[in-house]
Parts: sequence; C-alpha cells; structure tokens
Amino acid sequence: MSAAQTYWYNLSTQSVVRADERPSDDCLGPFGSAVEAEESPAVLVEYARAWLDSEESEPFREMAAEADDDADYR
Repeated sequence: MSAAQTYWYNLSTQSVVRADERPSDDCLGPFGSAVEAEESPAVLVEYARAWLDSEESEPFREMAAEADDDADYR
C-alpha cells in the first residue's frame, strides 16, 4: 500500500510539483491535490488581504507607517 501523493507549489518556477520532485526551498505545501497546490498563491493573497483588513494587523500597520515616516527624513 502506497502513501497518498502530495503536491507542492514551487514559487521559483510557479508550477506544481509532486512531493518526490520538490526542491528543498521556495515551495508552498504540502497539498492533497495538484489543484489545491495550483490555487495556493491566490488563497495566500486572499488570507493576507483579510489579515491586513483585520484589527490584528493594526500594530504592524502603525509600525510600517512610522518606518515610512523615518525613511522620508533620511
């Protein structure tokens, strides 16, 4: 009996690879299907946007604004 195949999304090549083809770096996963792996960058962007719109990100947005202000004075 073989283990279930897993898939990864290779950020360098912007392609889906099987677990046995996965390079050591620059990959998202594992995913249970090639379709999930293919959709993963868009899902991550969606999650990131939702987080940025949440109250949890407020302290980080303030820090980023302060860093931008500091950079303007240099």
